[in-house]
Amino acid sequence: MPSPDSEPENYSIDDMMDRLRSRGEGSSDGEAQLVTREDGTQVYKMRKRKRRSHQPKKDKERRKKQFRVVQVVAAVGLVAVTGAAFLASFLYLNSGSYKDSVVERIGIWTGAEPKVTELRLTPVTAAASTLELTWPEGSMLGNLKFGPITGDLQTGPLFAGKWKGNELHAAHGTLVLKKPVKGGAAVASRPAGAESPFQFRYRSSKFSVLAGDPSKPALFTRDGEASLLMLPNAESANFQIEGGSLQIAGWGEFGLNFASLQFEKDTMRVGGLRLAPVIGDKGELRIDNPGAKPFDLDGGANELGVRLFQMPVSALLGPSFGSWLTMTVETPENAEGGKLSLRLGDDPELFLRVPFQALSTTDTSASALPMFEVLATHLQEPWYQSPRFEVEAKGTVVKTGQGSGLEDLKLEARGRLALTGKVFAKPDGSLDGTLEVGLPASGMGNASSELRSVFSRKAGGWLWASVKISGNSRNPQDNLETLLGSSAAAVSPAKGGNDALEDAFKELTTPVAK
Repeated sequence: MPSPDSEPENYSIDDMMDRLRSRGEGSSDGEAQLVTREDGTQVYKMRKRKRRSHQPKKDKERRKKQFRVVQVVAAVGLVAVTGAAFLASFLYLNSGSYKDSVVERIGIWTGAEPKVTELRLTPVTAAASTLELTWPEGSMLGNLKFGPITGDLQTGPLFAGKWKGNELHAAHGTLVLKKPVKGGAAVASRPAGAESPFQFRYRSSKFSVLAGDPSKPALFTRDGEASLLMLPNAESANFQIEGGSLQIAGWGEFGLNFASLQFEKDTMRVGGLRLAPVIGDKGELRIDNPGAKPFDLDGGANELGVRLFQMPVSALLGPSFGSWLTMTVETPENAEGGKLSLRLGDDPELFLRVPFQALSTTDTSASALPMFEVLATHLQEPWYQSPRFEVEAKGTVVKTGQGSGLEDLKLEARGRLALTGKVFAKPDGSLDGTLEVGLPASGMGNASSELRSVFSRKAGGWLWASVKISGNSRNPQDNLETLLGSSAAAVSPAKGGNDALEDAFKELTTPVAK
């Protein structure tokens, strides 16, 4: 017989709704529910809370912990591997065999005999105490020495057999350029078509270049900052120096603002030089190579162009000329520049010829020559003691191994004084030259007879006299007073002509002012 509590097989819609309501009002998870068993007994049954088999939040935390563990293990492994690789590479790079291969490659690519001391390498740095290169007798390159050296390396190219980095720096260095020996051993050829295994910008904070005999160089740059940039094929290199000084045999010392040289195989070309006075004065002397001709160290003449910019004439001529003439000069803007011929070899020769005009005629003055005091006395005009030439001041600077001086000199002060001619100073400081001195014809009416006798040649509204310059740079001399003394004896009343008698009569008959 079916249990009275069993559900009927058929029930109405209302029964279904009541049944759904009763289920919705039943106990929730964790609450007691009264249940009637099949035998009629009743018990309370607890609904069990269901456990979820998938919990996203806890799974995410578990995965994060696992990832962190993997990261730590990977980092430790990477450090260990890197350390082992670094140690292995350090030992390899500092092994004797590798260092020998580096020195060998330096010799192949420079064509010189290399010497390297205390070479120290890591995968990212390079250092050495000194690097010295000595070229064979047939090369114009003599000797190059650097030290100490430091630089950065790129790890990838290093293990591919190439040294690449931003810069290889040396604290100081010296390059000796020499006359090639004819028939001497030439520089060995580099590998054709291959790239240099050493690709840096080379720089030295204090660098010197000597050209010629190192004991008595014809050219000597000192303590400039040098940089060398080589093309990857190592066939040419651009070399630049900034700062320091330059000494040229037979000329003197200048400040070196800038120098550019181009090296190609066995030739060197001068790109340009910018020189300045060593002490105090501003100004610049610019030397260029308009024909881009190779520089000859074998005794041939090297022709270079020269232009002047705000240059004191005393700096161009050197101390042997003295300071009796003061002016700042420049090459006229639209005029042709000067020429510098430099011959090196066993007996260096220098020849400079450059036209100039004064930058400011108001600052052009002369002094120290005795004739200026003589003119001031005879003309009773103190201005002549130190005349200034405000109208015109131009000429040509000449410099050779035999001395320095001015040619085609033309100085003029309005209505008072004009000077033309040339003056030359030997290396020992002795002066020699002739100046044509002009005084205004209109102002000579009251001049002494001796002065009018010496200044007797008339041209262009001036009365001219030829005055010899002598003495030395410390004590310049001239013969104007001697000329005046000779003229006074020649025109005395007992021996002179009509002009002398008239002058003497005028002086005797003119009352003296009291």
